Amino acid sequence: MNSRCATEICSEIRMKRWEMMELAKMYGLGHEYTLRQSEQLDKLINEYLILQHHSSVEVRNKRDEMVVIVQQPFNEDISF
Repeated sequence: MNSRCATEICSEIRMKRWEMMELAKMYGLGHEYTLRQSEQLDKLINEYLILQHHSSVEVRNKRDEMVVIVQQPFNEDISF
């Protein structure tokens, strides 16, 4: 699988879904053309989900390495 961005895959998913719906209108849901298009759509959706999963794993791994510094709020009882 070549590395493609999520936006590109989403665009392909939208186009493939539209094509599948058009084939279903012309030939029916159970026709070979529609089913082939559905399989291709499934592959694109899986590719997108895998990409999203790997992205979230990378973010989680980076979070484990981060150090967060939180400033304590000033105590309002302190007078100058």
